[in-house]
Amino acid sequence: MTNSQESSIRYRSNEPLISPGVAENLRTVLAEKYLSPGLWVDRFEERWQEACGVEHAIVVASGTAALLVALRAANVGVGDEVIVPALTCPDTLNAVSFAGARPVIVDVERSRYGLDPQQMADAITPSTKAVIPVHLYGCVVDPEVFTIAQDVGLLVIEDAAEAHGAELDGRLAGALGDLGCFSFRGDKMLGVGTGGAITTNNVEFAERARYLRGLGSPGGFDRYASTELGYSCQLSNVHAAIGLAQIDVLEETITAKQRIAAWYDELLCDALCDRPPMVPGHVWWKYSPLLKNVDTRAVHYGLLEDGIETMPPFTPMYRIPMFSDGHNASDFPVSEDIYRRMLSLPSSPYLRRVDVETIVDAIRRVMGTPD
Repeated sequence: MTNSQESSIRYRSNEPLISPGVAENLRTVLAEKYLSPGLWVDRFEERWQEACGVEHAIVVASGTAALLVALRAANVGVGDEVIVPALTCPDTLNAVSFAGARPVIVDVERSRYGLDPQQMADAITPSTKAVIPVHLYGCVVDPEVFTIAQDVGLLVIEDAAEAHGAELDGRLAGALGDLGCFSFRGDKMLGVGTGGAITTNNVEFAERARYLRGLGSPGGFDRYASTELGYSCQLSNVHAAIGLAQIDVLEETITAKQRIAAWYDELLCDALCDRPPMVPGHVWWKYSPLLKNVDTRAVHYGLLEDGIETMPPFTPMYRIPMFSDGHNASDFPVSEDIYRRMLSLPSSPYLRRVDVETIVDAIRRVMGTPD
């Protein structure tokens, strides 16, 4: 995106609601003059574990750090295989590789854009130690994924980077597996600017994660007495202070995004796209339909000329050079179809119905599809 295009954006792809408490918290933490990890981090962790309904939350510097520390905390490493979906951010597979394990890519299913349970089951080998279900765009994966993992004794490490507050049968994302991993990047459901978190009910995993996120040392007076490789990926008091306030507007964010998704579902038509199913518990971080009979790249840039910012799909992992490993696109028909047709529409929680109507009218115009 050029500078002129950035300045002309009318409707952003996404942006966070900002809690009124953010400014007050920042003034306080700056007045305290202690910006490094401290009491604000402790308070943020306590609030986030309550929000997710788990016993432990460990905040770190990013969502990628959360995944890597979670994998290490669960002793996933060299010689292990980890099942991952074809459609995800490269960070998911990067973390598996950084941990020394091998990512095994499987196709997704159409209703939730998440791991296909049957494809997952077929990919399990004696070397499979874990599965990372990615709750893409705010929708928890098919519940069968958790059933299969439990039946064969696989660790489940949820990638919930886009699914803060998402539910499955009354249980929240981040509390469905052995560990959950979140991102607090500025455009996420809980936008902090940067940061991440690990959630778990396993005290051993929690203690290990706290150990690894620092210098691999006991802390306190012995903080520099490292006993193994650590990551020094703690979150600052500044970001924790923002996050603490942002939790207050998470429910408001979810309500707004669900309302916007319902408007898109109503206003878009079959001639334009295949609409994503309105799955219960979906928080709609992004509303991501599959366009019909068009070049999505051309639609993306056409809308951008009109000041409407959309988000392209993730490039499937079998197309990424580091992870291609002899894969053929024909082995992933669902992911390939989604990749060629998906375009995520503006999903800012500030959008009004009239804004969504304007966006849909622009989509019709750019696609050349009549009302």
